[in-house]
Amino acid sequence: SFFADGKKFFLMRLFCKPLLYRWFRSKVGKSKSSKNFSFPKSLQDHEKTVFFLPEDKKIAKTILDELPEESLKTILFIAHGDLEILLEKKKATASYYTDKGCRYGEPLFERLEYQVKAYSPVACVYLGPFKPQFLYLALASGAALRVGFDCAKEYPFLNVSLHPLKTISPARMMARYFVKEPKD
Repeated sequence: SFFADGKKFFLMRLFCKPLLYRWFRSKVGKSKSSKNFSFPKSLQDHEKTVFFLPEDKKIAKTILDELPEESLKTILFIAHGDLEILLEKKKATASYYTDKGCRYGEPLFERLEYQVKAYSPVACVYLGPFKPQFLYLALASGAALRVGFDCAKEYPFLNVSLHPLKTISPARMMARYFVKEPKD
C-alpha cells in the first residue's frame, strides 16, 4: 500500500492508478510544474538535486561510483535504509525510509516530505520503480527539472523522459548526465 494504516486513508487504498495520480497531484497544487529548466545543464552545473536512489544495491552502487565527486556535495539522496552503509562510504547526504515508513501519512514520510521541500532542489532524478508517493515527493519538491526513464506516463510528476540505451545501463547513463562535457 502507498498509504499509512488507519481509517483516514482506507478509501485511497482502493484507488486505481489514474485516481491515485490525480489525488497526489491535487495535494501539490498547480504552481509547482511550470518553471523553466535546462537539461542536462542543471545536473552538469551541480545544482541542488534530489536523487531517488533505486533500492537495488547493485544499481545504487553503480550510480554512486559513476557520479562525479563534486555532484555528491549537492545531491540529497532519498534511499531505503538498507543503502545507508553504501551512502556513508561515499559521504553522501541522504534521507532514509523503511518499507513501512515510506507510505503517505506515516511520520517518516512526512519527515521525508519536509526535507525534500526544505532542500529546494533545482532538479529531481527518479529512476523508478514508480511509486505514487515518491512521484508526489518529486513534484512537491518544487524542482523544475524532474527526470526519469520511460516515464512519459508519470507526467506531470516527472517532466523529462529518457529512453535507456541498449549499450549502457540506465544507472550509468544517468550518472553521465552529471559530467560536464569538455569544451572545444
